[in-house]
Amino acid sequence: MRIHALVALVLLAIPALARAQDAPSDPSTSLFDRGVERLREGDHEAAAAAFRESYRLAPRVTTMCNLALTYDRWGPEHRAQAARAYRTCARDDDTGRFRAFAEQRVAEIERELVLSEGDAPQPEPAPEPEAPEPEPEITPPPSDPPPVAPPPAAEPDHTLLWIGVGAAGLAAGATIAGVVLALDAQSTVDDLRDQPVIVRGSPEHDRLEQARTEATVATALYVTAGVLAAGAATLVIIDLTSSSSSETHVAIRPNGIAIEGRF
Repeated sequence: MRIHALVALVLLAIPALARAQDAPSDPSTSLFDRGVERLREGDHEAAAAAFRESYRLAPRVTTMCNLALTYDRWGPEHRAQAARAYRTCARDDDTGRFRAFAEQRVAEIERELVLSEGDAPQPEPAPEPEAPEPEPEITPPPSDPPPVAPPPAAEPDHTLLWIGVGAAGLAAGATIAGVVLALDAQSTVDDLRDQPVIVRGSPEHDRLEQARTEATVATALYVTAGVLAAGAATLVIIDLTSSSSSETHVAIRPNGIAIEGRF
């Protein structure tokens, strides 16, 4: 049974609940903590009872999702209860942290129930805990809910780095082309240096004009290469600085996810 996603979201960050001890005593929070401890110990019956009572006192989506996980891990005889609890979890999860996994488990459990209809009849599920409504509305919890593990950090975007590398390549190409033109122009001038007189319109004059044009183009290429090299260096520095200087972390707050750190 695939439980890994919700286990990672709900249980891996449970040690952070120790910070809530400084807050005023809250029966629903104490029951939630007891349910987590019993679930981790494998005492599913006690864990379900604690989560049901905690949800009755303070209907939080994290409590319902943990109750669904408890039924899911309890055994096949509790699959129907797990499906109902997962459905409520997915419906009330406004943040979307648990919705995808809960909906997936509802679909999988319903398929398992259909396939098992030909087998021995399933025992009657235990009655759901009394609540103000069959599916009570989620109200803001009196204290911070237990943090959940943040999603994997996105890979840094190195678009500026690659643009800088491309600009550096263009700068190198412009430099090489400028050097070739400058050397060719200098070679032409050296060949014509021994000519006593160069008459306008003569082949020698045409070669000299071509050499001057090549020298002018070579100078323009040098300037272009310098601009490209400076821009490339700037883009690379900006990319490396922005990807290495931020120190961030994600924290869960009652009103959503908060990103904290230095940028």
